[in-house]
Amino acid sequence: MKRITIGFIPLTDAAPLIAAHERGFADEEGLAFDLVREVSWANIRDKLSVGLFDAAHMLTPLAIASALGIGHVTVPLIAPATLALNGNAITLSAAFVRELGGALPEDPVAALPLFAAAIKRRSEAGLSPPVFAATFPYSTHNYILRAYFAAGGIDPDRDVQLVVIPPPLMAGSLEKGLIDGFCVGSPWNSVAVDRGAGHILTPSSALFARIPEKTLAIGDTLAGGDPDTLRAIVAATAEGAAWCADPANALELAAMLSAPHYLGVSAPLVLRTIEGRLVFTPGGPTRSVPDFIRYDVPGTVRPDAGRYAWLYAQMVRWGQTRFDPTIPRRIASLIRTDIYDAAMPGLLPPAEADPIGSILEPAFDPADLAGYLARFDERGLPKLRA
Repeated sequence: MKRITIGFIPLTDAAPLIAAHERGFADEEGLAFDLVREVSWANIRDKLSVGLFDAAHMLTPLAIASALGIGHVTVPLIAPATLALNGNAITLSAAFVRELGGALPEDPVAALPLFAAAIKRRSEAGLSPPVFAATFPYSTHNYILRAYFAAGGIDPDRDVQLVVIPPPLMAGSLEKGLIDGFCVGSPWNSVAVDRGAGHILTPSSALFARIPEKTLAIGDTLAGGDPDTLRAIVAATAEGAAWCADPANALELAAMLSAPHYLGVSAPLVLRTIEGRLVFTPGGPTRSVPDFIRYDVPGTVRPDAGRYAWLYAQMVRWGQTRFDPTIPRRIASLIRTDIYDAAMPGLLPPAEADPIGSILEPAFDPADLAGYLARFDERGLPKLRA
């Protein structure tokens, strides 16, 4: 039995790894997954970098940035399995909802003029701009917030203040009035609502239909080692993801994830997030959110180069790095689809013209990164079209 030490953050998108361990899929592959709970993404990256973790549940943009040496020293790794699509939401404090007029429209785009008006009122009164939290600079949460504000002509670097807070601390920060809103993965949006501290503005899937939220990052030592071990790790993870994707397993999965050493959140709340039945306002009814979080095989788990290319384009768009035309080739080396294909032979997802499915922006063409980036000005805001 080969032991594999894996770091994770308490989020529902760690479920494929947890299920692989708890349901015996890792055992069947001759592996023992030792899952280590962490509090911050910096810890995850750094412990993977120095070899304290063999692998990790990691923000997909962080895996890209780490492998490419963007914003940090290069961390040699590969990302041969995506753990989940979507699963995020933007949540606002009760006080900020009152600033917006006391009720949120169901269409998040319709709320953008309300944001702009509230920001203007604060500015005219000499008050600080609203503060919104993401979980890390290289995160889907950061890019979702930025793209959302930009769609309403709001400059995320001037008109609001963006800060970084680890996922488990988001709800508490909202409760204490330290921030006006946040974007984070489940279950922490629902935790804020159940505490009466937050109102969900929108799930991320209502803005972008297929964002690769987390990846299985494998460190240098394992990545350069025995190919059979790599295949076994990916196979166990994919089997765990497929088990999580089966609605018949939702009750058991919720109970599993709710354990104190995993999420430490009540099973009924976790169940709502798994099933996409969200409560948007404290004491309000549940609303069904199709594809709120996806674990399906192969559509989710097999890494999609186009989705990774979109995340890289966000790094360029928001000034985190300069455009490099060699990136598509380097992404192919990062995601190593050959490992997935060896682990799950014959399970290939259908091709998609737009891998992201943006509601906020025109369709994304991975073959034309330069054309995509040309749509935005130097601040990352959409260019006005004649």
